[in-house]
Amino acid sequence: KDCPPPLKSFRDMKFPTPILDALKERNIKRPTPIQMQGLPVALAGRDMVGIAFTGSGKTMTFSLPLVMISLEEEVRMPLMGGEGPVGIILSPSRELARQTFDVVSAFCAKLNSYILPEHEKR
Repeated sequence: KDCPPPLKSFRDMKFPTPILDALKERNIKRPTPIQMQGLPVALAGRDMVGIAFTGSGKTMTFSLPLVMISLEEEVRMPLMGGEGPVGIILSPSRELARQTFDVVSAFCAKLNSYILPEHEKR
């Protein structure tokens, strides 16, 4: 009920320029079927179960909304030391945990490079 419609481009999903640039750098031009359906649902804060083949973009489908929600929370009210977490990702294996870490880190690094002044970058 009231499920967001699938979106056929990342630009239509209203991602900020740094995220679109990070996607372009990874040669990701358009969303996969799981991303077309899953990203709008997750960005709307809805629950979902997504089933797709290996390599179909599931990791980005759940991690990119978490990055965006975390950024939104940080802009609204910056976290102080000891506060958080904004989100938690559970992984069934070290390999998948590392893959998720790499995806999230790449998006966060790109956002960091656009947002923070040069002397504050981590």
